[in-house]
Amino acid sequence: MHEYDRAVADRLARRAVEQAAPQELPQFAMTAEAFHSTSPYRRLMVGTRDEPLGLGLETVAALLSAAALAAAVQVLDHISQQAAGRAVETVQRRVLPRFRRRRREAAAGGAAITGAAAVGAAVERLSAEQLAEVRLVAVQAAMRLQVSEAQARTIADGIVAELATMTRGPAERDGSEEEPDEAGQ
Repeated sequence: MHEYDRAVADRLARRAVEQAAPQELPQFAMTAEAFHSTSPYRRLMVGTRDEPLGLGLETVAALLSAAALAAAVQVLDHISQQAAGRAVETVQRRVLPRFRRRRREAAAGGAAITGAAAVGAAVERLSAEQLAEVRLVAVQAAMRLQVSEAQARTIADGIVAELATMTRGPAERDGSEEEPDEAGQ
């Protein structure tokens, strides 16, 4: 398992816990801290200890929060693996032609290329297909931690809902229908 952004994992898992087990929210920060400080190997040792997920937590009440965190981490790992697999293709297909076009424009007397113009700041939105794939990853991860299928689906729905919120484009966030200005392209 790769490194992951704890804040993003917490955000995804918190949304899932809001839907699946809102009664666990007051203990969520404690559960998240225990989860993140536990080795990935110990997190996967379900059923071998008297503690839920081997996190040192003494109550079963934290089970859905820990499952949501595990599912969120698995989703982030899946997304990073998919992104790494597409990175070279994306650079070849999207970025290099833009650099070449701008270099030709600059050579023909056009505007000089600036670093800000060359680097896209927007985070790419996940497609419906990618969200469905991520949902399946989250359901499977939660079910591996012995939560019911219904609870696993609820956890996955919360994670996907938060991901969809996090990856909306600027026009969607402010409610306008206009696309951002793409002058110079």
